[in-house]
Amino acid sequence: MKTMPVAALRRRLPRVSISIPRKYKRRFLAAILLALALTAVYRFWFRESSFVSVQHVSVSGLTTPDAPRIRTALIAAAHDMTTMNVQQSALDGAVAGFPIVRTLEAQASFPHTLKIHVIEEKPTAVLAVGGERLLLAPDGSVLRGVTTGHPLPLIQSDGNVPQNSLTDRVPLEALHVAGAAPDALLGRITTIGHGKEGILVHLRNGPELIFGDDSRPVAKWVAVAAVLANASSKGATFVDVRLPDRPIAGGVAAETLAPLTSTGTDASPQSDGAAGGTTGTTGTTGATAPQNQSADGQPPTANSQPSGGP
Repeated sequence: MKTMPVAALRRRLPRVSISIPRKYKRRFLAAILLALALTAVYRFWFRESSFVSVQHVSVSGLTTPDAPRIRTALIAAAHDMTTMNVQQSALDGAVAGFPIVRTLEAQASFPHTLKIHVIEEKPTAVLAVGGERLLLAPDGSVLRGVTTGHPLPLIQSDGNVPQNSLTDRVPLEALHVAGAAPDALLGRITTIGHGKEGILVHLRNGPELIFGDDSRPVAKWVAVAAVLANASSKGATFVDVRLPDRPIAGGVAAETLAPLTSTGTDASPQSDGAAGGTTGTTGTTGATAPQNQSADGQPPTANSQPSGGP
């Protein structure tokens, strides 16, 4: 079968032409030119003009003692903007020197109002290092000039005093554990240290928690909550959640807890005195609990953070 050349095929196809009256062509061309002109006016003049300049700025969400300075920085940056062109990067840059600021939410209202809501970092732990006590955010940022009205876990470090962010591995792992703690248990943590079993969490009026390392911290806290809620763990001196799916409560006359269910939120007694072959079993005489010790080898003490912040 022979193929027809493209040129010959074009000659054989019927040509369809659409005839538009001249007056409609002119109107269509005028509409396009008008749209282009309006777009240019908006993009290069109106959105940056005084007709939509930011003149009224409200800042909410601040509780830190640095609130006046943060508010002043945000207002100054906002006054260089318009409600048609809010520059988030400029607002973020204005407060880059304040670690307490986690994120900003800006909402413009035509023609002259800009509302800025500040979301602050939540202090998670207190770092005791070099004779100082510093508040830490969950990501390790040092929150200077910040106060907290409630107790926080104390993490001791023999390293250098961090300037802006914590980088030492050992206290950073402890911070990861503290950051994953549910609010109901975070307030009960006195200290987080390291011992021969790894990361050790000490609760106020509660057992010692053996985390081992900072892997799967959320799952380990879920296991801790399940064990503490189980009546069989009453009187336990330690709870081992190094394997969060098979937690162990030790130092009690009751039997060791069975592995959690698939939901990871339930624990029940097991009669064989062991948890699936894991270490730390208990019998009728109880198990020998791991020694309560912090990173410096001394018995843990309650958080003695002075009121008004570190």
